[in-house]
Amino acid sequence: MLLYDTLSLENREIRVVRFCAPEGACTDSNNLIFTRASLGDHPSYHALSYVWGDPTPAATIKVNGQCLPIGQNLQAALLQLRKDPAISWFWVDAICIKQENQDERNQQTAQMRDIFAQASSVHIWLGPASENSHLVMDMAKRIGTDALEAGVLDLWNDWMSKDSRVDRDPKDAQDDKALQLLAELLTDTSFHSPVLLKAISALLSRPNWFRSWIIQEIALPPSGVILCGDQNVPLDSFDAAITAIYFCKVGGFPRKMPQWRNFGAGLHNNDFHLRGLIARREHRRGQDLSLGEFLVSEMRSAPNRPFYAATDPRDIIFGVLGIAADTVSLHLRPDYSKTTPQVYTEATRAMIDQGTHYRLEYCTFPKDTPDLPSWVPDWRRVGLNGVEINPMSYRDLFRSSGDRSQPKESRVCDSSDRVLRRRGCLVDTVKSVFQIGAFEGRKETLSGSLISEKLRSWALKSIVDFSTPFLKPPATEIRLWRTMVIDWMGISRCSSEFDVLSALAFHLDAVLAGSITSKQMEYILHNTYPYPLRPGPDSNVDKQALVDSFCDRIIGQAASQSRKRTLFVTQGGRFGLGPESIERDDEVTIIFGTQVPIILRPCEQQHRFLGDAYVDGIMDGEATNASSEIDFEIR
Repeated sequence: MLLYDTLSLENREIRVVRFCAPEGACTDSNNLIFTRASLGDHPSYHALSYVWGDPTPAATIKVNGQCLPIGQNLQAALLQLRKDPAISWFWVDAICIKQENQDERNQQTAQMRDIFAQASSVHIWLGPASENSHLVMDMAKRIGTDALEAGVLDLWNDWMSKDSRVDRDPKDAQDDKALQLLAELLTDTSFHSPVLLKAISALLSRPNWFRSWIIQEIALPPSGVILCGDQNVPLDSFDAAITAIYFCKVGGFPRKMPQWRNFGAGLHNNDFHLRGLIARREHRRGQDLSLGEFLVSEMRSAPNRPFYAATDPRDIIFGVLGIAADTVSLHLRPDYSKTTPQVYTEATRAMIDQGTHYRLEYCTFPKDTPDLPSWVPDWRRVGLNGVEINPMSYRDLFRSSGDRSQPKESRVCDSSDRVLRRRGCLVDTVKSVFQIGAFEGRKETLSGSLISEKLRSWALKSIVDFSTPFLKPPATEIRLWRTMVIDWMGISRCSSEFDVLSALAFHLDAVLAGSITSKQMEYILHNTYPYPLRPGPDSNVDKQALVDSFCDRIIGQAASQSRKRTLFVTQGGRFGLGPESIERDDEVTIIFGTQVPIILRPCEQQHRFLGDAYVDGIMDGEATNASSEIDFEIR
């Protein structure tokens, strides 16, 4: 008799499993029975969320009397589930899906959203107790329920607004239960214990939190339980406890009291950035993110741990489809018959065509997955490392395309086609590329040289030497320095005040505070953190120190923007900052719908995508009406 019979796709069938009844002969976690159920009938069951870990079978269980090998982590999870008398039927992927049947795997994966959304609760197995995890679970039990009842999770609703509750003065928080709870925690001496703080960081760094699948597994069920070793805590209580600690660390509310400022010292803010818990909060507010927002929402390098990961790299995409708000409109479904490059290409094309939260210029290099088209990101690497080079458009400053968008006919193609067809215009070509060279026999980078006090003077002289032959209108030195900072300083685009200050700063000339005009000082204050800096009338601000710091920050901004980028000049005399791989004769283009210029390399009647760029003089739509339209084929 076969263990797995065929599930009905039409009836949306799944398998659910339970342990053998205690009164029977089977009383351990290694003996189970399962049955089929239709999601349309709304069956009662729980769901298990866990990390597969090492796929090598470590144990054998019996399901309906037949042997089934499972991994070590699942065996440990089953031991804990067996202890919960409230659990009858439950769903677990490794048992309830016939993994070697590709059609069934596709079918069941496509139903994952409904499987977790309809589960009575999700049991999230973090693994055995270790690194003092019991201290964290005890803490979550102790404060989690009170934090949840006080409404601590509601603090996320206005966290990023100017009137955030956690930025209130403590004197004005007497009627706010959530803030009162934070005030109590801030006086809790246990949160000054290095042992507890290290344990919190360790538990929040377990691989469960970074699995692509866990986003929907945590976000969708109505309730849940965190399991670690022999302990358990309700999911929302755990979230409320972690949220309370986070706001005690970062909120303006505690920072207004000097005695509270060292709360949780040693914990990093990134420890609390758990995509699954974030998605659960957003889902409950009706704010599900798009696929593109899930994949690139961070727009930064990963903080010494992944943003998301999966054993099967295709699951980077498939694992998010169940929770992404635009899955239906993107026309994407899990299909394990497709290769990783096919999955990444189809998902990227769909997001580009929809054009809401993902744009062509977000594709960065290098890539680890072979055989990807040049315009398709390596989503596995993005999950592990984050966005390694910030797109020029990430601050939403520029409008190189003006009001031009892609015509519909340019989007018509086979979704599996590796060629991206896009309408745009060829603006210029690269004439010369700056190479920083070597210093004392050691090869340097432009960004690193600008940061180094030892190399800064040499680096700036090298830039001037490179640019001098091209310093004629429109490529004046002012335009060069604006290019080096991509026309951005502090919280605003560069102005004439910046031009005066940068000319001195980049030549390392002393800038005396007494020589600064009132408008220049106003510009410095406006673009100095906290933005804007507003010293009071009785403030003893050291103006010279302020000016010196701002000039250093101009160089620092150039160093930051030139990281993994290259300075170049075009045939038309424009300075630009573009991809590291840029070469002479590469093309500066505007692809309609993008916010910044795109560098393409001609290749046998088609083009390769190299990356985005800042190019002086064409960042605000100036080139779209002055150049002829072209249909680019990017492969």
